[in-house]
Amino acid sequence: MTARFKFSDSIKLIKNIKTTGTITPSSKNLVRRLLAPIDFASARCIVELGPGNGCVTQSLLKRMSEDCVLICLEVNNEFVAELNRVEDSRLHVYNACASSIREILDELNFVEVDYVVSSLPLSLIDDDVVKNILVEVDSNLKKGGRFLQYQYSLANYSDMKPVFRDIKLKFTFRNMPPAFVYECIK
Repeated sequence: MTARFKFSDSIKLIKNIKTTGTITPSSKNLVRRLLAPIDFASARCIVELGPGNGCVTQSLLKRMSEDCVLICLEVNNEFVAELNRVEDSRLHVYNACASSIREILDELNFVEVDYVVSSLPLSLIDDDVVKNILVEVDSNLKKGGRFLQYQYSLANYSDMKPVFRDIKLKFTFRNMPPAFVYECIK
């Protein structure tokens, strides 16, 4: 798997627009802004929701310490197969819904998570499912942990506000389409 943009990546994203929410992979600028709040030196467990073709996953793996674990939850079988080709013992890929975090953490013997990084297209997901995902994220983050999410609109800001004590919002034009980046603090 390569982090470089390929035309076939856009074809896969368009074909799966209901689960990807985009037509192009995330830009390096968006990924950099999304991951900026992570203290990679101290992180021991990171969960990635909706890793898609793995461009954020690759960046996480490059920056993580050797004793950090990355748990990816992806519902698209094609993307799961692609992620499973990554040879890195720190990476654990699950074909599972984002609301399955606790079950997977229990399986891997983790009590809590330092960071949850999400590329989920929340505005395309049923409102009740979004609320369940956000509650699941919050209940598994350590105190002071971060939920990092990008979106192409502010439609889900009101869903996050009652769950997290503080939300920082940034924007990047250097992505197609431009994106909002949420840093939600527990």
